[in-house]
Amino acid sequence: MQASLSHDRLRALIDAGRMLTSELSLDAVLHRLTEVAAELTGARYAALGVIDSKGAGLDRFVTHGLDERTEAAIGERPQGRGILGLLIREATPIRLHDLTRDPRSVGLPPGHPPMHSFLGVPIMLRGAAYGNLYLTEKEDGEDFTAEDEELITLLAAQAAIAIDLSERVARDSLRRVVAAQEVERRRLARELHDETGQALTSILLGLRSLEEFVDDESERAAVAHIRQLTVETLQDVRRLAVELRPKALDDFGLIAALERLTAGFGEQTGLAVDFVAGFGDTEIPGEVATALYRIVQEGLTNVVKHAAATRVSVLVTRKNGGVVLVIEDDGRGFDPEEAPGDGFGLQGMRERVDLLGGTLRVESREGAGTTIAVEVPS
Repeated sequence: MQASLSHDRLRALIDAGRMLTSELSLDAVLHRLTEVAAELTGARYAALGVIDSKGAGLDRFVTHGLDERTEAAIGERPQGRGILGLLIREATPIRLHDLTRDPRSVGLPPGHPPMHSFLGVPIMLRGAAYGNLYLTEKEDGEDFTAEDEELITLLAAQAAIAIDLSERVARDSLRRVVAAQEVERRRLARELHDETGQALTSILLGLRSLEEFVDDESERAAVAHIRQLTVETLQDVRRLAVELRPKALDDFGLIAALERLTAGFGEQTGLAVDFVAGFGDTEIPGEVATALYRIVQEGLTNVVKHAAATRVSVLVTRKNGGVVLVIEDDGRGFDPEEAPGDGFGLQGMRERVDLLGGTLRVESREGAGTTIAVEVPS
């Protein structure tokens, strides 16, 4: 690489970095980054590939320079093979005179515009590869230079700061939303339990007294029917209050709340439920306890809706100073890569785990059940 950039390009780089760090939306940062990279190097096309959680392919692919018709003609976005895969594996800059002639290239799909000169630069975030910038077709048919590589490497370092900032903002916003939801759940649960529950109980007492003063059998039967409906409604209200925010979670902690949750789940569904806890509740922070409870709640719901299982087990234990949660069923299983919608609620689980700085792993295959393993610091 060259020792230094020209004054004009250095000024442009500084301005670009300032612009990127002013963006708070991750989508805005990624799109603006591809535009800036193309402008700084004179590239006709630019793209940014975000590496997936397994570190083997691309989770997102943002482009610049392609119109909608061309995008439609290309079809499926790159998955991270060929030169793009090389950048994922090695995370070092690559400059090529002709992308199509490199033996490591897998070629371009039908409908893709011609691309020859190429510059790829990794974006490193907290010591790991977050994604890669791809630039092709430098203006006037020239090759990308060492100065271009230096410029985009510095831009990628600035972009990492902007990406980290936008992700922090997104996490903080999500954390506030989740916290507000729990506050509202707690309020609604209290109102249902105290106000609605007490009102229904008063109605029951009144109906019982009314039965004593009714002589006609048909009228007595009607009152009894209304009283039975009121009893069922009261039970539903209490069940809903527990689902919204179980008092056991606030009063006695995670383990007691999970014991009641799993026991109630078994009674309602007829499934065999095994719950094993390897510790008490005293050292589990409230935020962690709430997140783990919600994950188990969602996991059990998924078992009923999708798994066609006969048995489910829930394990909570300590490991390396954190908490490990494992939910396992013997149901039909599924392909995690092809899960419909938000992946059987997995997205919500991942968001809760990410907020705690933990990890979530899903192991499943068709006909072999599903295991969800969560590990969070506490």
